[in-house]
Order: sequence, then structure tokens, then C-alpha cells
Amino acid sequence: MVDAEPEPVASVASDADAGTAAVAALRAIGERMAQLEPEAMADEPDAVHQLRTNVRRLRSLLAAFRPLFDPSAAVALRRRYGEYGRELGTVRDIEVRIQVAERTLEVASEHDPQRDVVAEPEQAAEVRQRLIDDEMDAHRLAHARFVERQAMPRAEARRELLAAFLASPTFTPLASNDAKPVLGDLIEHEARRALKRVDRLGKHRQPEALHEVRKAGRRLRYAAEAVVDEPLALFGDRATWLAEAGESLHDVLGDHRDEVLFAEHVRRAGAHAAHAGEPSAAFEAVAAAADDRARSRLKDLDDAIDELRDAVDAWRKR
Repeated sequence: MVDAEPEPVASVASDADAGTAAVAALRAIGERMAQLEPEAMADEPDAVHQLRTNVRRLRSLLAAFRPLFDPSAAVALRRRYGEYGRELGTVRDIEVRIQVAERTLEVASEHDPQRDVVAEPEQAAEVRQRLIDDEMDAHRLAHARFVERQAMPRAEARRELLAAFLASPTFTPLASNDAKPVLGDLIEHEARRALKRVDRLGKHRQPEALHEVRKAGRRLRYAAEAVVDEPLALFGDRATWLAEAGESLHDVLGDHRDEVLFAEHVRRAGAHAAHAGEPSAAFEAVAAAADDRARSRLKDLDDAIDELRDAVDAWRKR
């Protein structure tokens, strides 16, 4: 017998109060996570990624809408789902490394065959073994541990905490005001927050500062999408523009970070190979290519920042 699909969360009325609207958006994410959890446990394609994304959506909205809720309850829920996100991240980070490695080895000889030391069969086999085959083994182990953790009492307590929060939230006085002006101001706060992170980058654009911009862009994206998409479709094109600007920042810096972390991983693998008396030059070539790709991604950052500034200006004039 096939389980019935859960009913979608009802759309929020245009005259709803801010608390009702925020809870509707959070409930929709909670229902999506409940659908994805069995798929992630079964390691279905992209399920861990999608579940982790929705955990981040939940935490982003709890942060963006925090003035509407009792601080202790919202903070406790964010913390608990932060732990869950890290559990998912352990599995997902390995998936990303495998994907980047497969893509790198597939196109390695297409760009500069003269420098492609990985093309040497013996070294190519060693690189593939350490960067793909060994990582697949690590993924299976990490996923098995993830599944074990979801059967523990702490995982059930996390689910119950979210259910209780959504069923009976403790609101602040602000939550009783009309949704559209309140949520509009909260989205503007997230937009200003992202701009502040951008302004702190400076000339040298240190990795940690870039990481903070990436996270701010992601939170802005999810908060803006929440007020455009059902069940909380209260705003239109200007909110969509903000969401797209946040997504652009997140994508550029996410791709950059993936390549930076991959280069670090490859160099560690090369060090292990050298320690075992195996050829390691190919690993440095792969890492150097990842460094080049990371630098190339940053070329798109200024355009993404300009898009953000334009979108924020438009939102302020709403």
C-alpha cells in the first residue's frame, strides 16, 4: 500500500498576523524534511543534499524571524537542528568531494594535455583510488553512522521539539502585527546584514570573510524565498530579486569554497601517498587545478555583489 501524500500547508491569508505567517513557512519546511528523511536514510540520489538544504532553510528562517518568537525556544531549536545539519554535512561533504574529483579527472586532459601528469596510467589509477574509491568507502561508513544516529533518542527528541514548537509557538508582541509590513522589515534586516558582510571583505578577501558573506547570502535567499513561495506568497518581484541576489552570492562563494576545500583534501591525500612511498606529483597537479578554478569563480563575485546592492536598493523602495 502506498502512503498518501501529506496535504500541503494552507496558504496564508493576506491579512494574517506575522506569527501565523512565519509558522506556516516553518511548517512547510518541516513537512518537506519529514518527506526527505526516509529518502536520505535510504541514501537515495541527492536526498542527503536536499535534506541538508531544508535543515538550513529551517535554521535560516528561525534566525530571520527570531523577533517573532520567544528567544530561548527558537535558539534551542536552531541549535538542535544545527547538530543535525552537521551530521548531514559529514555525509554530504564526502559526496561533494567525490563529485568534484570525478569532474576533475574527467576533464583533466581537455584543458592542457602537456601538464596533465594524471594522464599517466599508473598515477591516474593511484589518484582515482585515493580521491574516488577510498572516498566512496568513507561515504558508505559515514552514511551508516548517520543512519545509526537517527535511531537514537536524541533524534526523536529533535523531531518532537520541532513539532511542539510548530504546534504551540510562544510569540512576542511583534508577532500579532500584520504580516506584510513586519516580514518586509525582517527581510530588509537580512538584506542589510548581507551588505554589512560584503563591506567587511576588504581588498584581500580572506577565506573566513568570504565564508561569512556566503552564509549571509544563503540566509537572505531562504528568507526572501519564504515570503514569495507558497504558503507565504506575500511579496512579488522585488523579493524574488533579493532571493536571486542571495543565491548568486551563495553559488559563487559555495563553488569557490568547494574547490578550496577539495584542494586541501587532495594535498592531504598526496601527503599520504608520499608517506607510503607512492608517486605524489599528480596530486599536486590536481590540487593546483582546483586552486585555479577557485580563483576563477571569484571573478564573478563583483557582479554578484552589484546585483545584491541593486536588489537591496529596490527592496528599500518597496
